[in-house]
Amino acid sequence: MTLQPQATSSESRAHTRILYIPALDGVRALSICLVLAAHMLPLGPSVFAMNAMAGTMGMSLFFCLSGFLIVSMLHHNPDVVTFLTRRVLRIVPALALYLVISMLLVGTSGYVALLNMLFVSNYLVAGLSDGPMGHLWSLAVEMHFYLSIAMLTLILGRRSVWLVPPAAVLITLLRVDSGTYLNINTHLRVDEILSGGVLALVVLHYGPRIKVFLTSNHRSLPLLCAAALLWILSCRSDAGALNYLRPYLAATVVGLTIYCQWQPLRYLLESRLAAYIARISYALYIYHILMIWGWMNTGGDWERYLLKRPVSFALTFAAAHASTFWWEDRWQKLAKSLTKNRSLRTS
Repeated sequence: MTLQPQATSSESRAHTRILYIPALDGVRALSICLVLAAHMLPLGPSVFAMNAMAGTMGMSLFFCLSGFLIVSMLHHNPDVVTFLTRRVLRIVPALALYLVISMLLVGTSGYVALLNMLFVSNYLVAGLSDGPMGHLWSLAVEMHFYLSIAMLTLILGRRSVWLVPPAAVLITLLRVDSGTYLNINTHLRVDEILSGGVLALVVLHYGPRIKVFLTSNHRSLPLLCAAALLWILSCRSDAGALNYLRPYLAATVVGLTIYCQWQPLRYLLESRLAAYIARISYALYIYHILMIWGWMNTGGDWERYLLKRPVSFALTFAAAHASTFWWEDRWQKLAKSLTKNRSLRTS
């Protein structure tokens, strides 16, 4: 992404538009690769719980990036109709197609599909118990966040984004009060999205000063390494209270990544491969569980991981590519067409 100022009559308002930060494509690609690895590969002896840690890491980054994007968008253009139209047509078509395919291929019940289409499966967990649905809880958390911030924006306009920092703290305090390290309920997980929103506000309003501070004397790389180590530890259930800081450590890692100028890192994060994986990341997330369902997950370790898993990975990427470019793109173009005139009026 590049930071580009929005034309305003007052510098003090500091309204800016986050357009595109290439390095965040790499972060998004890393997040989905962590999730795929957590669900599809053996990541070491079970006693070390590496799979659980990798999954938590991937979702932490994924949620943080989502909050960063949404708050940036609404800070620039608080038009709720445009926002909801584009978000709903981003999430729902791919999900609906996946649910239909799941019902046809593995016999997922219509009731389970309905719970997921209504985005209540992270509370009514029956929606996760039939067929390859166990990962769709995260979409419910996302949609709850979209609807909540849209409602606040409808009432308060652009000022609604300033409720994100206190909301993040409130959710974290709820987790502390209940002793919850990790949960799929929105009210005990959404601080991971809100932390990304906090980062967006920091970058939008203090980005130039932060850039000067971090790029002088090469401060960004050692700070990034230290933050990454703490964030990784916070993704382990045995890290104790450090789990409560996971959302903010993830946001710190993402923020430092934006400003880190270490060329090997930027080369990896801004590569064409990273951009491609980021582009199809939503569909990868949607389809990967289906590709290790049933017979594809049977047999001994050698059969499952050396014979079947390569096929599962190939099918996952093929399905994600087809979904992204042949299905989701159509809906994205429709969303842009429906909101084009509104965007021109409000930009």
